[in-house]
Amino acid sequence: MHSTVLSVFENHLPRRLRFGRGASGELAVEICRLGRSRPLIVTDAGVKAAGLLEQVSGSLTRAGMQFSVFDRTEPEPPFACVTAAVESARNTGRELDVVVALGGGSVIDTAKLVAATLLDGREAHLLAGIGKVERRALPLVCIPTTSGTGSEATPVAIFTDPLTGLKVGVVDPCLVPDMVILDPALTDRLPPLPTAAAGMDALVHAMEAFIARSATPLARGLALEAARWIGPALPVVCRDGGDKSARDAMMLGANLAGMAFANSSCCAVHALALPLGGRFHIVHGVATGCLAAETMRHNLPVCLEDVGNFADALGWRDIDPHGFPDKLASLAGAIGLRASLRATRVPDSALAELAREAVANRRLMDPNPRPINEAEATEIYRRTLQADA
Repeated sequence: MHSTVLSVFENHLPRRLRFGRGASGELAVEICRLGRSRPLIVTDAGVKAAGLLEQVSGSLTRAGMQFSVFDRTEPEPPFACVTAAVESARNTGRELDVVVALGGGSVIDTAKLVAATLLDGREAHLLAGIGKVERRALPLVCIPTTSGTGSEATPVAIFTDPLTGLKVGVVDPCLVPDMVILDPALTDRLPPLPTAAAGMDALVHAMEAFIARSATPLARGLALEAARWIGPALPVVCRDGGDKSARDAMMLGANLAGMAFANSSCCAVHALALPLGGRFHIVHGVATGCLAAETMRHNLPVCLEDVGNFADALGWRDIDPHGFPDKLASLAGAIGLRASLRATRVPDSALAELAREAVANRRLMDPNPRPINEAEATEIYRRTLQADA
């Protein structure tokens, strides 16, 4: 049972959020509400190729706003992406006064640091860690085009060191966006694997936010509400990407899950996923989705009641808490994540080093409900990677 003794805590949420199909068409209106008029849109080639940039920027053109675009954000971005975006913006010669992120987590994370460094020229890589950003001179508007990362709701940005493959976090309350526009229509044409990976990552966000030792009361409530939307919708949207009701539910659920872990924490699943994804270029949601079962099998002895409540919120009332890890594994297989993981060979000789890196990530390991040492982490990797082999 969760303790009724409350410790000191803080909650961080975006200042404003707008949800609805077609909501991205109101971008110009929202920028005007912020008292700004010269946006920099940060996006990537995939979003542009899908026609979403043209679709969303149309409202700016109709409003007579001059805007600039940086569309070279990389997947799992290095800090160099921030530097490139800042240099591109300065080369326009325009005095840009608001940053708009249009894309998935990589785009949103990049835009967060662009908004923080564009005016004062700080080097992005020096901001890695907790509480080093301290200020963000430009307002930030986030328009996610996937239903998964929840980055539009969090004070966290994740970047990859291209030399080591390690992922590093930038964590600071000032990274929480000013405005979030959730338009599920932007996800309607997302292919099956990105849909599944993003959706499972959102489920894991909610799950870890609920069981984390650092969870605030608000975070636990948000996590359960996220589960109520994600649980029924995730299998449906993976079977039928054209199901608009499921797309709507996933976008709302992913955002609620983002707000949940922003006011709690992710835990061991993410600590284990980061080095695996960084070193072997495994899609983040594939890594978290596949690692969730064995990590929760380890956690189960200390959080049975929480797991039961979370399973109920997902709609998984046909299992008792002891069956929860198997249900996670079954879902990861059914929506294609296990097949994707099997496509990358991770040698057994790499597991000990992966475990060392994961256990060293105290930001994510310390909130986990049950400690994990290097031997246990190695075994979680082994069981996950060998499942169905």
